[in-house]
Amino acid sequence: MRRISLLAAALTLTVGIALAIPALAKTIEVPKDYQTIQAAINAAQPGDLILIAPGTYKENLTIRKSIELRGADVGVIVDGSRARNTPTILIQRTRDVVIQNLEITGGRRGIQVERSRDVIIKNNLIQKNRRQGILVTDNSQGTQIIENKIFDTAPDEGNVLGNGIILNGDKNAQVLKNFIARSAWSGLRLLSAVAHIEGNTFEENQYYGIEIWPNWVDSPDVPSQATVLDNALKGNVRAGIFITEESIAVIENNQILDTARDRDNQYGHGVWVADGAQVSLTGDIVTGSQGHGLFFESGRVALGANAVTASTGCGMQIEDGVWLALTTIELTLSDNKEGRACGMAQELQPGQTLTVPFSVAHPGRVKAQVLTLTQDASLVLTLFGPDHNNPYAAQIQSPDLLKLSLEVPAETIALGTRWRAVVENRGPTNALVIPQISVPVRQGSCKDITDEFGILLDHEPDAPPFSEPQCAVLYSSLRAMPPEIRRTVTSVTNNPPDEQVAGTYTGMGRINLFGPMLRRTLSFVFIHEMGHAVQDRFVTSTQNARWRELFRRSGKDLDNFVSDYARTNDHEDFAETFATYIDDALGLLQIARERAARGKPILLEKVKFMAELFKQISPNDSVLTLVYQVRMKTDDERTRLLVRRVSVSFDSDGLPVLPATIEWEEF
Repeated sequence: MRRISLLAAALTLTVGIALAIPALAKTIEVPKDYQTIQAAINAAQPGDLILIAPGTYKENLTIRKSIELRGADVGVIVDGSRARNTPTILIQRTRDVVIQNLEITGGRRGIQVERSRDVIIKNNLIQKNRRQGILVTDNSQGTQIIENKIFDTAPDEGNVLGNGIILNGDKNAQVLKNFIARSAWSGLRLLSAVAHIEGNTFEENQYYGIEIWPNWVDSPDVPSQATVLDNALKGNVRAGIFITEESIAVIENNQILDTARDRDNQYGHGVWVADGAQVSLTGDIVTGSQGHGLFFESGRVALGANAVTASTGCGMQIEDGVWLALTTIELTLSDNKEGRACGMAQELQPGQTLTVPFSVAHPGRVKAQVLTLTQDASLVLTLFGPDHNNPYAAQIQSPDLLKLSLEVPAETIALGTRWRAVVENRGPTNALVIPQISVPVRQGSCKDITDEFGILLDHEPDAPPFSEPQCAVLYSSLRAMPPEIRRTVTSVTNNPPDEQVAGTYTGMGRINLFGPMLRRTLSFVFIHEMGHAVQDRFVTSTQNARWRELFRRSGKDLDNFVSDYARTNDHEDFAETFATYIDDALGLLQIARERAARGKPILLEKVKFMAELFKQISPNDSVLTLVYQVRMKTDDERTRLLVRRVSVSFDSDGLPVLPATIEWEEF
C-alpha cells in the first residue's frame, strides 16, 4: 500500500513538472506565415521570435506579451503614418520584449513603452516620428536602449516637443551607444527617471543634448538621477547637458562640442546646472560653446579635472546660488573669449581686493569660503559686519580653501543688515578666486501664512495638510509680493495628485494645488495660480481689455508667448507671463528684447504690462517697479528656495532699468 502511494506521488510530481515547462519558443516569419506583423504578434506565444522580411509594413503595432520582433535583414520598415495619433509600436503591461533591426517611422512616437519591464530596443533606425522617437513611461523599469539611430523627431500639432528619447519615471534604464540627431527638442530627456547614459552621440538637437528634470505632473517631487559617461555631444542648442530642480548627476569623460545659442540668441552653454541640482563633473572636455562652457546657476557642484576651451562666453560662469567644491585644481580654462571664469569668480592681481556685499537680515550662521584655482595663492578673507570700520571676523590666510563660519545674534542684526566679505590677494601672481557666502534665511511656517497674511490653508480629506517645507515656499512667494497683490489670495488647498493638472484657480482668491512637488515646481505652479487671482481681483477692466487685445494680436505665433501653454487663452497667457516675470524677469526681458529686435514686439509689450502691474511710488515720490527672480540657493548642508526682488526705475519706453550690479532683497 505504501509502495503504491509513493509511485502515485512520483507520477503526480512528474506530470506537474512537465506541465510547468512552457512549449518551446518558435520562430514566426512575416510575411511567410502571416501577412501582417500584428497578425503574427497576435498568434505568438511568450518567448516566440517574429522574424520580418525586408519590405514596408504600414501598421501600428501593439505588443502585450514577451516576444522578440526582429528584422531579418536591412530594409524592414514599420510605417505608422496611417494612424495619426498613435505610436508606430506600443508596448504595454508586459516584460522581456525585444525590438531590433527595424526602421520605425511615421508615428506619434516611434516606440512607446508603458508599464513594462526589461524591454530591449536595439539596433533600430527610428526616424521621422513625432513627439518622441522613444517614450518610456508609466512606471516602466529596466529599459535598455542600445545602438539605435534616432533622427529627425518632429513636434506634433501645437509644436509639442520632438525629443529623441524621453524616459518618464523609468527606473534602472540604460541608454548605450545610440546616435541621436536633429530632434526638434532634446536628444534625451529624463523626467523623474534613474538612468545610465554611456557611449552615445547627440548632435544638433534643438533644445539640449541631454536634459535631466523631475516630471512636473506625474512625479513632481521626484528628481531624476543620472550617470552620464563617455558621450559625445556636438552642435546641440541651449546646452549640451542641462541638469535642474534638485536632480542628481555624475558627468564624467564626455566631449561637449560647439553648443549653440537658440533662436533668441540665448544660452549655448556646454553644461548648465540649475535649481539646486547636485552634480559631479570630472574628465569632461567642453569646447566651442557659444555661451559659457560651464554655467553654474544654482546647486551643489563637485568640480574635477575638466578642460573648458574656446567658449564665446566665459570658461566658467558661477552665480550666487551655487556652492562649489573643487576636487582638484587641475581644471583647464583657456582661450575663452570673456575670460577663464566670471560671475562670482574673478581674477585678482597682486595686492588687489574683491568686495562681495551681502545682507544678513536674520540671526543664525553665516558661512563664507573662498576657493582658488591658482596654485600657491596667498589670500586673505575678512568679514565686515554692520560696522564697516572693523572686521567682524578674524583674518585667515591660506594657500588652500579659506573658510569662515560665525553665529550672528539678533543684537548684531539690530545694528544693520549690510555686510561685506573682502578677499585680498597677497601673493606675487594673479589669482582666480571664487567667493561663496551663505546667510541665514527666515523659513516662514504654515502658521505664519495664516497669521501674517490671513490666508486659509486647507486640504481635501484624501490629501495631507501642507508640510512645513511646502509652506516655506508658499510663504516666500507671498511675502515677496506687494500687499495689494498678496491680498488677491484668500485660500490655498492641498489636493491629491492629479495626472492632468498641477493647480487650479476657482475664483474669489481660492487656489488648489495637487500633490507633492519639488520646491521650484511648487513655486512656479503657485505663482501661476496667483496670477489668475491677480487678473480676477486686482487688474482693472481697462487693463484686462488691453491684455485681451495683446492676446488677440499674438495669434498663435510662439514668439509672442512665454510658453506653449500660454497660447491656450488670454487667462492662461496672463498667468504664465505673470509667473515667468516672477520666476526670472531678467531672462524674460532679455528674450523679449531679442524678439522685438527681429520684428516680434508683442512679448516685450507684455513685459511692459507686468512692470506696470508692479508699479510702486517711493518715499520721494519717484515711480519705481519691482523686478523678480526665484533662485534656489545652496551651501554645503542645504538648499533653500528664495523669491527675491529689487526696486528699479522705468525707462522712457516703460521698461525696467536694471543696474549693472543688483542687490537683491531676498524673501
